[in-house]
Amino acid sequence: MKKLTNLFIVLIVLLVSCSDDDGDSLIANSAPSGRDCDSTHLLVGESRELAVSNIYGISGVVTIVSDCEIEISNFFYNGLGPNVSVYGGTNSDFEAGINLSEPINGRSFQGETLNLFLPEDTTFDEINSFSIWCFEFNIDFSSASFQ
Repeated sequence: MKKLTNLFIVLIVLLVSCSDDDGDSLIANSAPSGRDCDSTHLLVGESRELAVSNIYGISGVVTIVSDCEIEISNFFYNGLGPNVSVYGGTNSDFEAGINLSEPINGRSFQGETLNLFLPEDTTFDEINSFSIWCFEFNIDFSSASFQ
């Protein structure tokens, strides 16, 4: 029972810490546009599972599709965090990362597929980790790394 109580407390702290009570929202940088590119990088075709997050109902598979595109397939997310986007980072450092998607907060995903792109002049040598990221509070809800 004590473990369940502690888990409940942690859940409440996370939900409260990543909420937007004052109405002022931070905005992540714009998501890169889709485009065609080569498929020459050694990581093309590689896949990694997103770490399962029971609190936010997150799971899915990240695949590097081409030299500039990732796909998150079988993606689940309950949509409960504010200012949440897919972020790219270097070696699982997302605080200095880049936004790869439009905001995904407030929307539930049930086994969907997202296709996202790296910014121009950015490679998978620079961006090798991907996160479902709470931009407002710099919290990694779930991530996968290709490092």
